[in-house]
Amino acid sequence: MKKFICFIPVLLAVFVLGAPVKAHATEADLLNQMIAMQNAQALALAQAQAAQAAQAAQAQAASLGDLDALAAANTTPAANATAVAGPIMQTYVDVSIDNQTMVYYENGVPVLVSPCVTGKPGRGTPRGVFAINTKTPGKYLTGPTWRVWVNRWMRFAGNCGLHDASWRKQFGGNIYKSNGSHGCVNLPSDVAAALYDRVAIGTTVIVH
Repeated sequence: MKKFICFIPVLLAVFVLGAPVKAHATEADLLNQMIAMQNAQALALAQAQAAQAAQAAQAQAASLGDLDALAAANTTPAANATAVAGPIMQTYVDVSIDNQTMVYYENGVPVLVSPCVTGKPGRGTPRGVFAINTKTPGKYLTGPTWRVWVNRWMRFAGNCGLHDASWRKQFGGNIYKSNGSHGCVNLPSDVAAALYDRVAIGTTVIVH
């Protein structure tokens, strides 16, 4: 019995010391991880494409007996993979719920910056990484108690999208807490029009 009692602290020590440490990642950390994952996938694809191109060039040069071309084709494809991939995850829409801002980055440069209004509590705008899947120059948005016309509609998650909100006089601040949207990202009309002209189907939308 005494041996068993003495053995208990040892078991507890092994359990505690051997247990994995749970990291409390912040929201920014999670977004950075998702972006890094997309970057890694894009770079891996670029490396594979570069390797295939190099193999094809080697085969063609060998068949023609062109020693100079063969030497050039033997360049390590990974060295040029980043150039092949081009700008990775540098063109996207960033929506900050806490700051109530929308920033559109094009090739890493913020070209559109605007206050916005996101979903009100209980109908909040979903957080995560999405992509624009619908672009419509004008349509009615309808729901149980509303039917409003928008000139620019850019859907990215379910029934949520970026669009103009001509009925609003102000954007940003804490408006969303008392008079927020039903989940969409409301933008000034001129900003929505400019964003619509720049984004494409598939453009990444990050909401955090």
